[in-house]
Amino acid sequence: MSMVISASSMLNRAYAGNPGYKDQSFRACSSNHDVMGADRKAMVRALDRLEQLDFDSEDENDTKSIYNAVTSYLDVYNNAVSSAMESDSSDIRRTGKNMKALMKEYGSSLEEIGIQVKSDGTVKIDKSELKKATTRQVSKVFGNEDYLSGMGRLMKKLRNQVNRESPKQEAVQETVKSTNLPSESVGKNLNLLV
Repeated sequence: MSMVISASSMLNRAYAGNPGYKDQSFRACSSNHDVMGADRKAMVRALDRLEQLDFDSEDENDTKSIYNAVTSYLDVYNNAVSSAMESDSSDIRRTGKNMKALMKEYGSSLEEIGIQVKSDGTVKIDKSELKKATTRQVSKVFGNEDYLSGMGRLMKKLRNQVNRESPKQEAVQETVKSTNLPSESVGKNLNLLV
């Protein structure tokens, strides 16, 4: 028998090191780049959690853990696809579209377990229907190697895109230098006129 970890604890673990990014008001006050980076890391952790689930177990605690892992994963997925679609980067938006397309591929299996893929790519969970679903039904998506590896590949692509889009420290320093140059030269010129 295994210990049951709550969905909120799993969500906390997914956002380990970045706990504020679970909160919508915190996300609203952060740069999209920072939000996207935190969401990508959380997706990787949540996917890892799904891969560890035993969908063949008949233990009640394992069944509860599956439910909690899936609901927390879907919360992270909703955050990640939303932040990807709000990005200024066309590459990141394209990856967001690929995430949505992958989720939609499993639309009929998801509907069987109370999960609806909305037009914006996020999902809506009917928790009572999900609780009624069998572990075998849930595994058609969240235990499916094609789904898990496909989303994993998208997260690797997203990591590279987020890193490529990261604000360059040199560019920030260059902006500061160029801002200081006019006043420095004005000061020198004034000294010359005196």
